[in-house]
Amino acid sequence: MIYVVALTYLVLETTGSPKYMALTMIFATIPYLLSPLAGALIDRLNMKPYIIVGDMIRGLCMFCICFLLFMDMLTIYFIYGTAFITGLIGVIYRPTFGSLLPQMVPHADIPRANALNALSGQVSQLMGFVFGGVLVAYWGTLNTIFINGITFFIMAILLGFIKFPCKDQNLNFNRSIWKDIGVGFQYLFSNRKLVIIPFVFFIMGASLAPLEILMPLKLQEFDYGAEAFGLFFMCLLIGEILVSAILSKYGDQVNLDKYATIGLVIMSIAMFVIPISTHIAVACASAFVYGIGAAVVGVHAVSNVQMIVKDHYRGRIFSLFGIIETACMPIALVVVSILIDLIYPMAILFITSGLLLLTSLLWFVTFRNKTNNSDYHLAQ
Repeated sequence: MIYVVALTYLVLETTGSPKYMALTMIFATIPYLLSPLAGALIDRLNMKPYIIVGDMIRGLCMFCICFLLFMDMLTIYFIYGTAFITGLIGVIYRPTFGSLLPQMVPHADIPRANALNALSGQVSQLMGFVFGGVLVAYWGTLNTIFINGITFFIMAILLGFIKFPCKDQNLNFNRSIWKDIGVGFQYLFSNRKLVIIPFVFFIMGASLAPLEILMPLKLQEFDYGAEAFGLFFMCLLIGEILVSAILSKYGDQVNLDKYATIGLVIMSIAMFVIPISTHIAVACASAFVYGIGAAVVGVHAVSNVQMIVKDHYRGRIFSLFGIIETACMPIALVVVSILIDLIYPMAILFITSGLLLLTSLLWFVTFRNKTNNSDYHLAQ
């Protein structure tokens, strides 16, 4: 998150135009098209040396930016290249840890482990934006990026102390990697539960788009500006942090499917209240409630996938989910930007609320009957 804040200001300082920030984000996102290939490699290889080297490369990229910036030789094209490289390395991270986590903790503790993982990400996101802004303001962009480069090397060192599960050498990976990718898609569509979960991820991610676009309009009704916009999303993030902290302690004592349904309903209610709220306190409280629901659904959806899918398919499945999560926001932003000129803007939030409610019903119907996990395992 410190990197995102620093990069935003760096691009603005280098080009003087915010449009180049959008192009930088595009270059960082393009590598996610390679997610299926990355997933197949994750299922084949011991990824520990690759992610350690990846963090070192990302750290070196930060140092190169600092050097070129110090020498007044930095160009926007180098920033594009760095964004692409860091994005390419990032493609392997979430699928790797998502696929390995169930092999590193007891089965009953998977929800707790996912909640703890989500909590660390949410806290780092909150602190990253706060401290990133402070560092840029008081230490400057160059020093902030240099510090971020150091953190990548620290992460690489810490990863060296983690013992990764060994790959099963008896698995048949004689077929081509492209065949493995095809088998991954076949596995995903082999059961409706595996199909529903990425759909839920898409709806959850897409539901943030109308909030990002429409909340400035809503806050104008309360005579508030950018500071209230930041407060609104901070309340949302605090709601996520609170629930993740609770689930990291008691996640093994809750019904995954039941609470995921409740979480989607909570998100739907919060989304419905936001456009009809008459005070900023109500809007922020709704954001807090939305964050609670989002954290519940996120933890339980990921845990369901990890419990359903066999070890040697998880890399491919989580990589496919990565494409969906990456695509949901741009697609939703385009749809909202079109609808905003066609209908009453706040009606978009009501529509989003309805979609979340329908998704909760779909989840309930799909997961109401418990099925043995072995039913989902395809033959190798």
